Amino acid sequence: MDCIAMYIDGQWVESDSGNVTDIVNPANGRVIAQATRGTAADVDNAVAAAKRAFAPGSAWRTLTADDRAALMVKAADLIEARAEKLAVAETNSMGRVYRETRYDDVYAASGAFRYYASLVHELQGKASAENGDMMTVTVREPLGVCAVIAPWNYSMGTTAAGMAPALAAGNPVVVKPSSLAPVATAMMFEALAEAGFPAGSVNLVLGSGGEVGSALAAHPDVAKITFTGGTETGRDIIGRSATSVKRYSMELGGKSPFIMFDDADLDVAVDRLMFGIFLSQGQVCIAGSRLLVQQGVAERVLDMLKERVPKIRIGMPLDPDTEFGPMVSKRHMERVLDYIRLGVEEGARILIGGHRIAEGAFGEGYFVEPTVLVDCTQDMRVVQEEIFGPVLTVQTFADEEEAIRLANGTRYGLAGGVFTSDLGRALRVCSGVNTGIMWANAYLEDTAGMAVSPHRQSGMSVDGGLDGLLEYTVLKQINLKMTPAKSGWFAGME
Repeated sequence: MDCIAMYIDGQWVESDSGNVTDIVNPANGRVIAQATRGTAADVDNAVAAAKRAFAPGSAWRTLTADDRAALMVKAADLIEARAEKLAVAETNSMGRVYRETRYDDVYAASGAFRYYASLVHELQGKASAENGDMMTVTVREPLGVCAVIAPWNYSMGTTAAGMAPALAAGNPVVVKPSSLAPVATAMMFEALAEAGFPAGSVNLVLGSGGEVGSALAAHPDVAKITFTGGTETGRDIIGRSATSVKRYSMELGGKSPFIMFDDADLDVAVDRLMFGIFLSQGQVCIAGSRLLVQQGVAERVLDMLKERVPKIRIGMPLDPDTEFGPMVSKRHMERVLDYIRLGVEEGARILIGGHRIAEGAFGEGYFVEPTVLVDCTQDMRVVQEEIFGPVLTVQTFADEEEAIRLANGTRYGLAGGVFTSDLGRALRVCSGVNTGIMWANAYLEDTAGMAVSPHRQSGMSVDGGLDGLLEYTVLKQINLKMTPAKSGWFAGME
């Protein structure tokens, strides 16, 4: 069985530890690959390579903005040329269905490189000559070594979303993918290597979050950490990096409200609700996991769910007709099932699903039924905590004020949606709900190039667009005196 290697300083290498991590197909529980298991020493090597790439006069630092953009566009072309292999690799290692990995993940990755390549000339400062013969200018400069710690659930897209702005701004990067699903990321690095990125400008370190991720967080030569994952892990990264001053881009946990008023187009709203919670088996940070439905239409909406959810096509992830696949791992499947049991213990009632799917070939994998929990209350853990699975909780509300209060009643503030035919109400709710993203009469659609900033314990910093690119730069002020002259401050210096 081939062993997936790391990419450090322009070379494919295996860790001196000699240890490997098994990569398991969650659809059948079988080992499909092995990955070398990196250590803190490998992190040191990768960061040192990136630091050399950032040194003045290096091959990377001497590239022009046009040169960097050309490399990024070439990388995007090469990623798309590998689309089929990347999609299959991601589906086999993570369980996300083929129709998602093939037509979403791959093009999210290539699209990130293309988009930020188009912005390289937008890194501009300002100039002022208002103080006589003093010319003052500001310039945007790269930060230095940027670490990208990526999750397993959207590995290609999130990895590229962290790498692309960092590279466009002139920073070298060190990437650590999830140890559960590093296969597609390693294949992306094959494309980067073929594109011709200078040695040390792009580096890949494999291994556990406990060792490799922690070493990156604590490393004094890492200037910025981009992390997508759970809130608790985000806090741990910040704590481990406290000995050095770093910058962060963090998208953390979410418990996004999906608010449905009685004047909404219920047919559209229920369709979007199912898309928002059951896409990728609910393993999406912005999944609409809390349905808040107005009392007058609650029973009708539940009847619609009882009719439609059982029709979801559950199957093997590589089947192009499959709409719903497995959890990423046995451990995560058990976590989701534990939350469902906990919800019942807390007083919730299972309306739909709630069990592991174990019939036939499904029994070899990690499948959980699409699940709807009703009779939920605000204090329940299934309402307050991120489950990260195909579990929808349902609560009812009387009016707009109560809907906003319930929506804001968790520690998170990542995303949310509202469905109503009253556009004034839609705008009031979007303004009143404390999240980084709000949709009105849509869900999981956006416009490329628009930035977002998570609220509360869902993260920090700005991602996307030019604003997101600026997060990978530092502003420098330069003052140029046209006619040198003494200050005249000290006596006897005439």
